[in-house]
Amino acid sequence: MKIHTGTNRIKKFYDNISRVAFVLAIAVLIQALVLPEKANGADTSNLTVIIYSSASISLNWEDNLTGEKYYVVEKKVDSGTFQTYSSPPPNSKTAYDSAVSAGHTYTYRVWVMNSEGRRYLYTPELSFRTDEVAKPTSLTLTPVSYNQIDISWGYADNKAYNTIIERRTESGTEWIKLASIGIGQNTYSDKSISSGTKYYYRVRACSGSTESVKSAAYPEEGKTAYSYLYKPTDFYGIALSGYSIKLNWTDNSSETAFIIERKSPKSGEFEEIAVVPQNNNSYIDSDAELEAGVTYQYRIRAVSGTTNSEYSDTISVTNTYLKAPGILSSSCTDGKNIQLAWEDLTDNETGFEVWRKTGSNTVWELYETMGRNATSFTDQNISLQDTYTYKVRAKINDNSVYSDFTNVTTVWSVTIAAPSDLTYEVVGAAQVNLHWKDSSMSEAGYNVERKQGLSGKWYTIGYLEEDVVSYIDKWVNTTDVYFYRIKVYDKSNSINYSNEIAVSLKTPEAPTNLQANPISSSEIKLTWEDNSFNETEFVIEAMQFYSFREIGRVSANTTTFTQQNLVSDVTVTYRVSAVTGSNRSSTSNEVVASAKKYITYSDVSSVKWAETAISNLASRGIFDTKAGSKFYPSQNITMGEYCAIIIRSLDLGMVPAGRYADVTSKHKYYKEIMSAAKLGIISPDKDNRLYPDKAASREQAGLMLLLAMKAKGTPFPDEDGGLLKQFADYRTISANTADKIADVCAAGILSGRIINGEVYLQLSGKVTRAEAAVIAYKAINLYDKNM
Repeated sequence: MKIHTGTNRIKKFYDNISRVAFVLAIAVLIQALVLPEKANGADTSNLTVIIYSSASISLNWEDNLTGEKYYVVEKKVDSGTFQTYSSPPPNSKTAYDSAVSAGHTYTYRVWVMNSEGRRYLYTPELSFRTDEVAKPTSLTLTPVSYNQIDISWGYADNKAYNTIIERRTESGTEWIKLASIGIGQNTYSDKSISSGTKYYYRVRACSGSTESVKSAAYPEEGKTAYSYLYKPTDFYGIALSGYSIKLNWTDNSSETAFIIERKSPKSGEFEEIAVVPQNNNSYIDSDAELEAGVTYQYRIRAVSGTTNSEYSDTISVTNTYLKAPGILSSSCTDGKNIQLAWEDLTDNETGFEVWRKTGSNTVWELYETMGRNATSFTDQNISLQDTYTYKVRAKINDNSVYSDFTNVTTVWSVTIAAPSDLTYEVVGAAQVNLHWKDSSMSEAGYNVERKQGLSGKWYTIGYLEEDVVSYIDKWVNTTDVYFYRIKVYDKSNSINYSNEIAVSLKTPEAPTNLQANPISSSEIKLTWEDNSFNETEFVIEAMQFYSFREIGRVSANTTTFTQQNLVSDVTVTYRVSAVTGSNRSSTSNEVVASAKKYITYSDVSSVKWAETAISNLASRGIFDTKAGSKFYPSQNITMGEYCAIIIRSLDLGMVPAGRYADVTSKHKYYKEIMSAAKLGIISPDKDNRLYPDKAASREQAGLMLLLAMKAKGTPFPDEDGGLLKQFADYRTISANTADKIADVCAAGILSGRIINGEVYLQLSGKVTRAEAAVIAYKAINLYDKNM
């Protein structure tokens, strides 16, 4: 019985195990058939909802699958069971539901039916209430600067939600999430923008750590704002006279115009005074209301269409003329100090300002202030192997009176002087001979470096000993452009580079658009367009009868030539070609011209020394005197007519503007007198008088001509008063003007008068009309020589 009983127990045990195994198998089968199975890998998506109102929503997911048959959207209300709501087709990303209402909790999930007919759970479940978020009701955009737009928004009934900010550009169509803002904060500053660009913004409320529940966007189409343009910088002003102020600035934007505003002590408010066209960087305020010695405030901004820049810094300018310092030079020979030097050309400044930029920095800073009569400055705060840029201006303390700036000079902080004046000549079909000047006394040698094309790399092609100043490159072809520079080095490994030059043996492109302009009875001026980058000179040819002959050559990049000593009314044909080494371009178009008609007067035979000058200027239309009538060469010339002669001769005419006690618009030479005053060639006295009908003295004529030539940009010799000792009356010359008169004499403009065998300047003497013509004629020739 015991054995029988044990057998039954064993049988019963195995029966129980069989029942458990069966149950487990059934459970596994049920799980496989009923429980959701996820898609493989990344083939799933988050589920988000956009609530448009308490009765309308959209569900959104990503379509990360390929080959699916359709999606299945299931919906559960409160604690109910999931029911199939819709079956969107393949590639769907959205499902809409308008069968919802406030006060309920809705739960959604999305399934996908794959190509094998198996159903996978594609998204996690998402639960929410339709009154969980509400879209914003206001959006305000405020441009602050070129790189910032401030954004603020609000909700109805002062409710608070987490907020999503979305942005797109004018050219884009896709909205990008810009930022997520926490609950209770309703402002944001967008500092990731570009200058002068139109942006679209919209905002929406959201909830949940994953921002899966969102409101509709406000506004759906977005709201626009332009970021500001870059504002003008380096804004400053100087008085050109007691009645005009010149403003200068740096243009930093793609504007269509600049708006300039001025505030005077009388008005107390900024008023618009000018709209300046795009790409300009200066403006002369010559308003008749300007008063000498009065301080005015200015500001400027750029505009383009509906957007603009911020205002520049406000500057104060006192309407008192202060002459700018002379040429600014810089040098660095030890790598530790940079020496600046300039000329002090005024005697009423109280000091000078030194401005500096370092390396690639584009912002000028006021670096140092110097005292009265200073002419030099040593900058000891420099780093080796860096670049520094300087400019200087004079000032009068506490009065906002400043001169214009000097020229800008840039210097390397190096310890060895660079080779200078690197040039070349073509010495064969494929050879270039380089030449330079040895500027250092301590070099250990030179390296000749070359690159092919603008984007090429520099390679050393020659290693030279000290004091060598030439090198022949024998490996040059006629198709590439080569760049050369010379590197000098010393035993301490200090280096410096020469200027760079471009060399090409390609046949240069021919000049085009050759034009001939008769400018007098003996001169024709030619102009053309330079279409080549590698010419070494231009050859000018002329034909009067049957064949062309060469009449002159000009250096590379020159586009003008004046033929002189022509016979009036004789027809000449011209053409121009470019030259590089032995290669010569084809010729330009041909032009035909003749000098202007020779003009003379009935009474100039008594002044043979002035006859050529008078005739030349007459053919240019400088005089109002009719041809063939009397010129009255010995008559004293008035200040007004002298202004007219030099303004017309040097083509310095400007738009007339201004007001003086003794010059009205009815004056014969009103336009020329106003131009001369605006350029600082003449200045009024304390009673605002110019005395246009008073006879001009030789001193006045010389000084006015000097100022006119400087306004034209023509360099003059730099002499001191010692040059004037050659004249018998030099002791009578004022010390205040001696140096300037010496410059005029050194240029050959003003010469002496022989009296009893001695040469006198007679600066107090009056200028005749014949002398005025000779002075203007010499000035024209000096200008043409320096062109």
